[in-house]
Amino acid sequence: MPDTILGLDIASSSIKAIQVTGGMKGYQLVACDQVLIAQDEGIEGGLKALSEKISFQGNICISSFQPDHVSFHNLQLPFKDKKKIAQTIGFELEPMLPFSVDTITTDYTITNHSGKSRILSASIRAETLEQYLNHLSTHNLDPEVVDISGAPTAVQFASQNNEGNDALFIDIGSDTSSLVLFMQGSIILVRAFPFGGHSMTRAISKAKEISRKEAEALKYGAKTQQFAEVIKPGVKAFCQQIQNTLHAFRYEVMKEAAPKKVFLTGGGALYPGLPAMLSDFLELPVELFDLAKLTGLEMAENVSANWNPSLMNTALALALRDTKAKESFNFRIGRFAKERKYEQIKKELKRIAVYALIVLVVLSGKFFAGYYVLQKHHEHYQNEIRAIFKKTLPNVKRIVDPVHQIKVKLREIRESKFLPAESLGRDAVVDLLRDIVLRIPKEASVDISRLIVDEKRVRLKGFTDTFNTVDEIKNGLKESDYFTEVSISSAQHDRSADRIRFELIME
Repeated sequence: MPDTILGLDIASSSIKAIQVTGGMKGYQLVACDQVLIAQDEGIEGGLKALSEKISFQGNICISSFQPDHVSFHNLQLPFKDKKKIAQTIGFELEPMLPFSVDTITTDYTITNHSGKSRILSASIRAETLEQYLNHLSTHNLDPEVVDISGAPTAVQFASQNNEGNDALFIDIGSDTSSLVLFMQGSIILVRAFPFGGHSMTRAISKAKEISRKEAEALKYGAKTQQFAEVIKPGVKAFCQQIQNTLHAFRYEVMKEAAPKKVFLTGGGALYPGLPAMLSDFLELPVELFDLAKLTGLEMAENVSANWNPSLMNTALALALRDTKAKESFNFRIGRFAKERKYEQIKKELKRIAVYALIVLVVLSGKFFAGYYVLQKHHEHYQNEIRAIFKKTLPNVKRIVDPVHQIKVKLREIRESKFLPAESLGRDAVVDLLRDIVLRIPKEASVDISRLIVDEKRVRLKGFTDTFNTVDEIKNGLKESDYFTEVSISSAQHDRSADRIRFELIME
C-alpha cells in the first residue's frame, strides 16, 4: 500500500494541508485544503476543523514552524565533521542568545564545505516546540519532521529549476513574511519580517475609512490598481528591510551573496500589483511559481479545480520533503526526537518471524530441490531479515542472531516502560494515589489530566483556577512521606480554557 503523506503549513491565522500518496509511479496529490484559525480556538481548533475535511488517519506527517518563532545565526567552525559540529554548536551560540542553550532546540544546515564549515543554525525555545507538538498530538499527529516554513519550498524549487540556485524566495503570509536566500545548493539565510496581506488590508482600510472586512474584499477586486498608491509605502518599507538584511549579510558573512531573481509565493502574493512593486523596489525580476507544475505532480480530479499554488506551495513542499535530508531543518532532535513505538517494533518482529518461518520452510524442502537453488533462497531471506533488523534497530552494529536479538530488545523496552502492576504493585500504587488525593486542598478546584508514575518520580498535570492554588497543591504534597522533593515544572494561563495549566514533579 502506498504511503500517504500529510504536509501541514501552520501559520498564525491559517493552516494549509496537502495530502499526497507515493507509489511506484511517483507522487499523486489527492487532497488540499485550508482553514482559518479563530483567535479564541487557536491551533487545536484549526486542526479540528481541518480534520473534518482531510483525514489524518494513517498519514506520515511533516509540519512547519513560522520563522518568526526561530532565531537564526550564521557561524563558521574550523572543522567539517558533523558529530563535532553537533557537539560544539551550543557553545558557539550561547553568547549570542538571550536565554540559556539548555532551554532551546537547535538544528543547522552546512552552507559551505570547503575547508571550514559555514553553518546556518536555527534555534527555537523548547517550551514553544513542546506546546506545538502537544497541539498536534491532540489529533494523533506525530510529525516525522518539524521544519521552518519557506525553507523546504526553496529546496524543492531549486531541485527542479536551476534558477533557484541563486535566488531569493519570499513567502507573503497574512501577518509575517519569510525570506529564504538559496545559493550554491544551500540555504544560507532565513529571516522573518512583520509584513503580510493584513498590512495591505489595514492600509486600504485606513485610507478609505472602511472596515477591514470591506478592505479585504476590495483588495482582490476588479479595481485593485486604485489602491496601488495606498499600499506602496508599506511595500517599499518591506523591500528596504530586505535590502538592509542582504547588505548586512554580504558585509558580515558572504560578500558574494547576490540573488539574481525573486520567486514569490504565499496568500499575500495574490494581490495582483504586488510582484511588480517588489520588482521595482528590489530591482530584481519577480516571478510567481507553481510547485506542483514544476515537479510534474499528478493531481486527482477533485483537487485540480481547487488548486491555488500561492496558497499551497509551502504545504506541498513539506509533503514532498525527504524526511532524512539535511538540506533544510528538523526540530525533531534531542529530547524531541520521534521515538519508535513499541507497536512498531512488535510489527517488525512479526515480519521477521514470518521471514524466519519462510526460511525454515525453504530449508525443509532441501530433499526436493538442488542444493544450489536452496542456498540462493536461503541467502535471499537472510538478507531480508538483516535489512529489516537494521531498519528496526539501526544502532545495533553486531548482528549474530537477529530474531533473538530483537526479542531481547523488545523485553528491554517492556521493562523500561513503567507498568504500575509490575513495578510497584497494585496496592502500593493505590496507596500512593490515595495519599496524593488527600493532600490536595479540598476547597481547590482541580482537574487532573495526566498522572505519570515511575520508580523515581511522579508527574502530575492538570488545570486549576489560580497560580496560588498551584502553590497550595505543591505545599500539600510536600508533607507526604512518599516524596522528598516537590517542584512546579510549569504553570501557564490557558486562554482557551481560561484556567491555569500546571505540571508538578514529585521525587
